[in-house]
Amino acid sequence: MYFDNGIKCGESMKKYFNKFIVIITIPAIVFISFLAGCSNEVTPSFYTDPSPSSLGATPSISSIDPPNSALAGVTNITITGSNFLSNTSAIKVYFGKQAGTIISATSTQLTVIPPNTPGTMKIKISTNTAVLFSNTYDYVLNPSAVDWYPDLKDHTNQPMNIIVDNSGNLYSSNYAMGIVQIAPDSSSILYSAKGGETYWTRMRMGIGGVLYAARGNQAIFTVPSGGGKNSAYVVLSPTTLKLSQIEFDPSGNLWAAGNNSAIYKIKPDKSYSSYPFNYNVTAMRIFVSGGTPYLYVAAQKDSLTTIMRMPIDANGNLGTSENYFDFSGNYGSGYLVNDLTFSNDGEMYLATNLPLPIVYINVDKSFGILYSRVLLNSPALSLAWGTGNFLYYVRKQINDASGNFLLPQTIVKLDLQKTSAPYYGM
Repeated sequence: MYFDNGIKCGESMKKYFNKFIVIITIPAIVFISFLAGCSNEVTPSFYTDPSPSSLGATPSISSIDPPNSALAGVTNITITGSNFLSNTSAIKVYFGKQAGTIISATSTQLTVIPPNTPGTMKIKISTNTAVLFSNTYDYVLNPSAVDWYPDLKDHTNQPMNIIVDNSGNLYSSNYAMGIVQIAPDSSSILYSAKGGETYWTRMRMGIGGVLYAARGNQAIFTVPSGGGKNSAYVVLSPTTLKLSQIEFDPSGNLWAAGNNSAIYKIKPDKSYSSYPFNYNVTAMRIFVSGGTPYLYVAAQKDSLTTIMRMPIDANGNLGTSENYFDFSGNYGSGYLVNDLTFSNDGEMYLATNLPLPIVYINVDKSFGILYSRVLLNSPALSLAWGTGNFLYYVRKQINDASGNFLLPQTIVKLDLQKTSAPYYGM
C-alpha cells in the first residue's frame, strides 16, 4: 500500500511510530526527574529562599515565661531559645494554627502577644531562613473575656448597671424588668420586680445585704436583703435634684451626686449635708490613697469630662477638688465616662463610650485601652468587681450598620489577674 507521495504504508508507519515514542519519552523522563528531585524535600515552615548560602539553623525553644499558661490576646509572653531572628517580619510564633504578634525579637529571645484563641495548644517557631519548625511547647491560653449573661440570642433582657455581693452573686438592674440576681454559675432569678423606675442608674450593696439604688430623682431607695419590693430610704430636697450616682465611704456615709450643683453626704442616721460642685457627675468611687479617703468622680461640663478627686477629712467633710485625669484632653470631647473603679494596686478603670470602651489609668498617670485586642467595639455602661480576679462590665447591644441586632446587651466577665480595691458598703 502506498501514500500519494509513493512511500510504502509500512515504512511510513514505522517512522511515525518511532517519532511518537520519542515525543512521549522525553516529557516522561523530565517528569520522573522532577519527582526524584522532590521526593526527599521537607515541607518548609516559613522558609522562602532555596539558595544554600541563606540557610539558617532551626530555631529552638528552651523556656517560656509565663511557663504554662497566659491570657489569650493579652499577656506578653517571653520565649527564650536559640537561632531566632531579630527581624520581627522574618519570624513567626504559632499558637496552634494561629500566629501571635511579635513585639520584640533577638537571636535568643522573643516577646509575643498570643492570638485571642483560648485553649490547649502547642507553641512552635519558624523563620524565613530555616527549613524546619522549632521543637513544640505545650501551652494553655485562658480566656481573658467571656460573654457571661444573658444568652447570646436574648436581645430583650438588657442589663444596665451591676454590683456584686461578698458571696459572688451579681445584681443587675435590667431595663424595664427589675433587679436580677445572677449566681456565680450564671443562673438567675428576679430579685426585685420593676417599680416606678425604668432602671436603676446606680446600685450599691450595703450592710446586711441591703441593696441601695438611685434612679435620677431626689430619693435614694433600698431593696431588703433577700430581695423584694423597693422602698424610699431617704428623700432629699429640693425636688429638682437628680441623684444618679451613689457610693459608700469607710465611715458608712452614703455619697450621692448627679447633674446638680452639689454633692451630698447622707449619714447612717439619714441626715444629710451638701458640698458645692457644679458638674454633672456620671460616675463616682471611694479609694484610699496614702491613708486618706478620696472621692473620685467623673465630672462633665460642656461636653468635656475630667476625673476629679476630693479628700474626705477626719470629720467626714469633703475637701477641695483637684483634677486627677483629663479624660477629654486625652480622648476627645463628647465621649462619656459611665462608671469608674479601682484595683487593689491603685489602677483606675473607666467604663466609657469610646470605640474600645475601657480605659486604664496607672498610679503614675500613664494610661491606655484595656484589652484592646480582645474587647468588642461597643460602649461599657457599668463596672463591678467580682470575687477573685474578675471584673465585670456591661457591654451595650451591638447592631450592624443597618441597625439589625447582632449581639445582646451583655455582662462580660474579664480576668484581670488582680483583685478589687476595698469596697466600703458591706
